[in-house]
Amino acid sequence: MPCIKPPQPERVKDLKEESFIREGKGKLKVVIESEGERIETTINGSLKSVDEMAEMLGVEVRDGRIDAVVDGVKVRAKRGRLEMEFENGDRMRIERA
Repeated sequence: MPCIKPPQPERVKDLKEESFIREGKGKLKVVIESEGERIETTINGSLKSVDEMAEMLGVEVRDGRIDAVVDGVKVRAKRGRLEMEFENGDRMRIERA
């Protein structure tokens, strides 16, 4: 039976998008959409595993996926893909290239 941990806002407060990326081999495509603008780039690295992301955010993994709202940010993740939607409507997607 999984252990449910209470939320720890102090851990999440200092997380940045880069926290989900592991340096090393591979390429990631980053897409940021904001008020009709779209920025797309490719960076070196790989996404952390879904389990590692869940641990960082203090949420549970269900069926190999994360679908949660953390500190006002809607987070959806599955293997090789992370999507974040912020309160102001901006969206960011990081996925394997």
